[in-house]
Amino acid sequence: MSFFKTLANIDRRYYYATVFILTTLLLLFPFGLPLKISPEVRVTYDRIDSLQPGDLVIINFCLTASGYNELKGACNSMIAHVFEKPGVKVIFTATADQAPIMLEEIIANNGELMPGYSDYPYYSIRGKQYGVDYINMGYYPGLFKWIAALSADFRNSLGNNDWYGVDVSGFLDSNNIMEASDVDLVISFDSDDGAGDFMRYFYLEYGTPVIQSMIGVMVAGAKVEYNAGNYAAIVPSIRGAAEYQFLANYPGYALTQMDAFSVVQFFLILLMVIGNVGYYGYTRKLKER
Repeated sequence: MSFFKTLANIDRRYYYATVFILTTLLLLFPFGLPLKISPEVRVTYDRIDSLQPGDLVIINFCLTASGYNELKGACNSMIAHVFEKPGVKVIFTATADQAPIMLEEIIANNGELMPGYSDYPYYSIRGKQYGVDYINMGYYPGLFKWIAALSADFRNSLGNNDWYGVDVSGFLDSNNIMEASDVDLVISFDSDDGAGDFMRYFYLEYGTPVIQSMIGVMVAGAKVEYNAGNYAAIVPSIRGAAEYQFLANYPGYALTQMDAFSVVQFFLILLMVIGNVGYYGYTRKLKER
């Protein structure tokens, strides 16, 4: 068999096995390929880093299980960054029915149980105490209808009790939040268009800036909104999360994944070159005969 025919007929199972081995090794032993930081991720970092004492941030989870692993890196690093800012208050919400489970995991990853407590919601995150500096209101059905109501009548739309039935009216009343204009920033982690609803009712109606971190299939639409000025910033998929982790000095899952993605992409390009060289070299030999 000729050299070119050999190249053109390599068993594809070798390719799959090589991709599997490369991915496994790079996830277990990442070596830290350099990353170019995109402008939109740098804007996100700077916007969160500019939060001031007394600012109030809504962090919304519009996540399902299918998109969680893709956004886990962004959730961990961006939430940690928010909680590092002194004096900033946070309200967690969820607009997808599966999201509270993932939200609890992120809180546990970034915090520790407060003294005297053994379960949710009493976690301390970067020194912030539950009920004093942040609350978790959990899942609200209705998507855009609830967000529209929240923007105009914040206090009544949230109610008095958190996701666990704990009375958090003291936290809500002390922060004097009446409508969307009293909120300084909204961050939404999305496998559905949670940020889009916040953008329409919080930003377009009241001027409250909205940041979206979204799964890959939503990136194109999010960039259109960002370029139009409707989103204050965006963090696209795993690549954006890796860039954010690099900026925030938060080594994590997204940075590890990017090593594997990058090397495997280079390997796939090499396979395309090998396949084309083999095919055209072999067919040329056949024509010469």
